[in-house]
Amino acid sequence: MKTTLFKSLALVFALLTTALTVPARAGQPKDNHPVRREMQAYIEQNMLPVVRQQRQKLETQLATADKAQLAIYRTQLKEVRQRSQALRQSFRNTPSAAPNTTEPTSPRTPLSEAQQQQLQQLRTETRTIMQQVNQMAEKYASNISQVLQEVQPQKEKWATDMQAIVVKNTTPEQQEKLSHFRGGRMHHRVGAGRLLRPTAFLLLDPAAPTATPTTSDLGSTSLYPNPAVATNQLEYTVTKAGPVTVELLDGRGNTVRTVAQEVKEEKGVHTLQVHLADLPKGTYYYKITTRTGSETKRFVKE
Repeated sequence: MKTTLFKSLALVFALLTTALTVPARAGQPKDNHPVRREMQAYIEQNMLPVVRQQRQKLETQLATADKAQLAIYRTQLKEVRQRSQALRQSFRNTPSAAPNTTEPTSPRTPLSEAQQQQLQQLRTETRTIMQQVNQMAEKYASNISQVLQEVQPQKEKWATDMQAIVVKNTTPEQQEKLSHFRGGRMHHRVGAGRLLRPTAFLLLDPAAPTATPTTSDLGSTSLYPNPAVATNQLEYTVTKAGPVTVELLDGRGNTVRTVAQEVKEEKGVHTLQVHLADLPKGTYYYKITTRTGSETKRFVKE
């Protein structure tokens, strides 16, 4: 059931980032759809830290030679990706002329046969590298399965949260349209599902820093005292009026409770009393969410 829900959400996410998005105008970024932006922020702030922690556990089980080889694979894939991006950019910067004219054609002019061959060569290089990574993933299949099994409880929460993101950012008509596709086969690769695939999980660099949280309506935030005591004060600055939700999370990223939920917070500094007397000692997080993103920070209860 959890796997089916996760695949459905992955398909929904892929569809929302293609068919349901409004085509970007010339000069505008393509990743300006609120679902994609909020989903990506959610993955980076909630999923990725947990998955990377599990990947660090796997790292201790890998042979030294395999660790070195994985580093080579990462470097090779990065180099191919950079070449691909540079190649595509060169296509955009060199408009083709329409037949029998000197006028440039639309930026969406089909690629020439030579250009298609160049891209195909890069795809072949990527496929070859990934096949080698897949062979290594098969070698460590039981190890990977074991560490990923530990995050099975979180997968249901992630799926539920991402479903809520979709519902919040789509109209009933869009949701109806998407429902027709949820039983179909998953063809698209999106961040949520890809992180938990054995090959991609193995490729994940356990030493890489966590991505910087997406900028939101929040200014500075702080909880004091930290380490926390029975009653604490949470101070945060809202730079753009809108809804604000404050949640308390445990050390594994699960929601303990919602501390506050305001329909609209005005611009300015806000102070909130947070009662933590019932919590056992340990590591926790507070998460502040606005309509354009969220910020999660760690604190310790003693």
